[in-house]
Amino acid sequence: MAEGFWKTSISKVEPNKVVVRGYDLAELIGQVSFGDVVYLLTTGDLPQGNEGKMIDAILVSACDHGLSAPSADATRFVASGGVPLQASVAAGLLAIGEWHAGAIEACARILQEALAGERVGDVGALAREIVGRFKSEKRRIPGYGHPYHTADPRVVKLFEISESFGLADRHIRLALDIESELKAASGGRIGMNVDGAIAAIISDLGIDWRFGKGFFIIARSAGLVAHAHEQMTQEKPFKAVPLDEIVYTGPDERPFRKHQ
Repeated sequence: MAEGFWKTSISKVEPNKVVVRGYDLAELIGQVSFGDVVYLLTTGDLPQGNEGKMIDAILVSACDHGLSAPSADATRFVASGGVPLQASVAAGLLAIGEWHAGAIEACARILQEALAGERVGDVGALAREIVGRFKSEKRRIPGYGHPYHTADPRVVKLFEISESFGLADRHIRLALDIESELKAASGGRIGMNVDGAIAAIISDLGIDWRFGKGFFIIARSAGLVAHAHEQMTQEKPFKAVPLDEIVYTGPDERPFRKHQ
């Protein structure tokens, strides 16, 4: 293989031709869905069944969640300063981290590592082991619990679709058993959220957990574009927090004395 500045198995560009994972991109256009292409990019080949449709459903489920999300707030604030759309959206994407969308990656890692190799056994026992371990370590299990939803409507729908496509497998079973354990311990207050559902589904699709945040980034970018455009075209510039909403916690005002 020839040496070069970069090496990639993802795409190749030649004069008048673009190849993605071995497929001529021009032949894919109009023949496959965006979900199919996301599956191709993350796994290396096109779906053999409904995997692309499942990814389409995932992307729809995470496209937006209102102005309660830090990414939408960041996009709006930056857009109000008069910068280009791409800068506003980039600011929103930079708000994605451990506490905002990071649960997809973290939950998928737990599920995939728990079921690595041929380890299947009693999934219920495995769920109890995971819940017990996190409880003893006084840590929350990522992908469960939500500040607004006690029953996240996106979870049920995604799992229904996964089941109808014949894609639900052991990672979803483990995720649901973990949810049962948490609900039993919390009196039904702690259920799975959309991050946990996405984590379980991409795990059953054979997608590496390290792509977890990527699915959120791909999906939420569409919502952030809409928020940036709305702020730029329909709202007043310079989105500032009202002074009465800012609480000062420093020392009381004091006289200045110049040191000799």
